[in-house]
Amino acid sequence: MERKNKGDLLHCSIIYKILSSLLYLIAYPILFIITKLWLGLKVEGRENLNKVGDEYITVANHINMIDCAMIVLSIFPRIPYFLTLQSNLEIPFIKYLVMLFRGIPIPRNISGKEKMVNTIDGLLKKGEVVGIYPEGHLIPYYDGLREFKNGAFAFSVKNQVPVVPILFTYREVNDIRRFIRKKPFITLTILEPEYPKKEITKENVIELKNRVYKKMEMERRMKKLYNEQLENDAEMQEEKI
Repeated sequence: MERKNKGDLLHCSIIYKILSSLLYLIAYPILFIITKLWLGLKVEGRENLNKVGDEYITVANHINMIDCAMIVLSIFPRIPYFLTLQSNLEIPFIKYLVMLFRGIPIPRNISGKEKMVNTIDGLLKKGEVVGIYPEGHLIPYYDGLREFKNGAFAFSVKNQVPVVPILFTYREVNDIRRFIRKKPFITLTILEPEYPKKEITKENVIELKNRVYKKMEMERRMKKLYNEQLENDAEMQEEKI
């Protein structure tokens, strides 16, 4: 596969795009079954995607090994690119799958940072979607939002593209699967997009980050209270019976 230029980390040839799209078409029904039947994935807020154009950045809390697949399923037919750990591109065979699933490696050193930045800037200029986890790393089923890093919001301000917050929350397993599944079901909520201010400053990056964090945290608390109320109502109903 031929690289477009030395400043781009991705394989941008037609062959790459065809292979990547074919892989997603094959994987889509498998991922749908796994996330729907086993993880109980429920997607809310898809209508908010109508409020953005072609290019945007998704930010989400990182709570599951395949939560990137859940994001893909929620915004399909758009196929986003995701930032991924450099170590994932050093595993034999797996590295080729990560590349075809549109993974962008996060460099360990400063020398690789320029290529990563050029890659993301180039994708956004072409009207693509880029997925970034502002928390930085995975903590399975963490019940809360961790501190956000600036990266995703710096790209938003620099390229003047909106941020689409995606929130993962949990709900009780309420059917026969509760006998075989100990972990809660997952709800993915697509929130309304947030737009950066026009001036490219560090202050505006931090302002956007705080605005998105506050929005996601408020939604998380509301959903938690709602789910707790449902559980209490169910317990009261059982007591009456």
